[in-house]
Order: sequence, then C-alpha cells, then structure tokens
Amino acid sequence: MAEPFVQIKVDEKSLKEAERILRAVPRAFPRVLSRAINRTIDMAATDLKRRTAEQINLPKGEIAKGIGKRKASYSSLGGAIDAVPYRPALTKFKGTRQLKRGVKYRIGAEGFKMILHGFIATMESGHRGVFKRLDIRRLPIKELRGPSIWKVISNTPGLLNEANRKAAENLSKQVNNYIGLELSKWNN
Repeated sequence: MAEPFVQIKVDEKSLKEAERILRAVPRAFPRVLSRAINRTIDMAATDLKRRTAEQINLPKGEIAKGIGKRKASYSSLGGAIDAVPYRPALTKFKGTRQLKRGVKYRIGAEGFKMILHGFIATMESGHRGVFKRLDIRRLPIKELRGPSIWKVISNTPGLLNEANRKAAENLSKQVNNYIGLELSKWNN
C-alpha cells in the first residue's frame, strides 16, 4: 500500500498536556483522543474530496470510493487517510455522452475529448460504462476508465500539503473541544 495521504498524529507536548488535564477523569484520555482523531479524519476526508472535485469533473461520492480511512481506537491512537485502488468508469464523469462518431467525455479543465467508435452500454449486472471494440469483430470489447483518484490527488501540486496542514490545525481544535465536553460531563 502507498504512503497515506494524510496522517493524523498528536505531538508529544499536546499529548502530555491533555493527559495532565484529564488525569482526574477515569478512562477519559483515550476516549478524548480517539474521538478527536476520528472527527479530524472525517473532516480531512471531506476537505480532500472537495478539493479533488475542483480538479476533476467527478461527483464527490465517486471520489470517496478512492479514499480510505484508518480510524483511531482506544488502543491505537492514530489515524490516516489512504489511497484505495479505484478508477471510475468514464460514464461517472459529468457530461459524458454518446454521439454518432463515438463517446465525448471531459475529465479535467482541459476540455472535451472524443473516443472514436466508442459506445456506452449497460451490462447485465447493471454496470454502465464506455466500451471500445478491440478489433473489427463484435467481441471482445474493453471498458475504458478514468484516472485513479490516488493519481489525481498525488499529482495536484500543493493538495496534500494543504490537507495535512489543515488536518493538524483541526486536530488541536477537536482535542480542546472533546476535553471541554468530557470535563463538563464530570463537573455536573
């Protein structure tokens, strides 16, 4: 598996401070940290989907299929956003349509492209895709797909750096929020 897109880590100083604050509350420290990390992972994944959708002409739900999350637990206080091997079908991209000469599609901002003699078909399983014959005979056919989500994210300059920076920023806010929530439960 490739290096994670975004890794959520708590620095040593913040860890000691949170542990000191929550010392009086039983089992609060791992609960607060795992919840804060998991919330940060969800926020970072949403941000990554939004930023990727700005780069390619694909709905966020399809982008989500190429992004995996490793969540924190009480015993493992760390999380990450990983790449999942997924290349969406060309029919998932907005504006893909059948023309007499073939199939017209657009992936990014560079404009429409044409697959001459391509066709859109729905398979018996219900999957709808763009296909092209491998030679002049009717069969075999090959399905054409778009770029992998991992490739789009990793090839966009500054996208991962910005996502990591924002995740680190959100993590400290979430830790503070969950510490306050935990202390308010025990103060009542």
